[in-house]
Amino acid sequence: MVEPLAQLVPDGGLIRGSTVTIGGVGATSLALQLSTAASQSGSWVVVVGLNDLAPAAVLEANLDAERIAFIDPGNSGRHVDVLAALIGAVDVIVLDARLSLRPSDSRRLASRLRERGSILIVVSPGGAVNSSLSVDLSLTVGDAQWEGLGRGHGHLRSRHVRVGVNGRGRASRTARCELLLPAIDAQVAIAESEREDGTVVAFSR
Repeated sequence: MVEPLAQLVPDGGLIRGSTVTIGGVGATSLALQLSTAASQSGSWVVVVGLNDLAPAAVLEANLDAERIAFIDPGNSGRHVDVLAALIGAVDVIVLDARLSLRPSDSRRLASRLRERGSILIVVSPGGAVNSSLSVDLSLTVGDAQWEGLGRGHGHLRSRHVRVGVNGRGRASRTARCELLLPAIDAQVAIAESEREDGTVVAFSR
């Protein structure tokens, strides 16, 4: 896991066989950053759906361009078969939450994930994740504020977001993290915030 995100997940890294959901404005950016370290260490990352994801965003997130694939199941209704084939064949699968799954399919896929050790990241751009999947870690991105623009001039430089964290099992926790997503260098960074008592914090439980 890239260092700014290590405190979001148990043991500082994604757990094989687990399902992570990410919802809210900036969810896709966070999903890419969660996948970056795995990609750089040699793992394959496959994006299923998310047709509005620009390849340039993948490169800006520093994923290995030679170890990422995009699959568009379209309206074929075969995305469940696609997911079943990918689980165990690749390490990280980023799934568009708008591709609906029946409860029976969700149970079958969850069992397959646990057996074969792939990681499923379900992304809902702009909203909460409504999924029948059994979720180990849930991240919600909100309160996005862009920085860098003046009055009618300037460039967008960074986006300050608040990430809520909930989980179960080893990931059992409720926390909140302030991030720059993206930061000025187009990556991710911890954003300091100020509590009501004036204490400056970067991460609060």
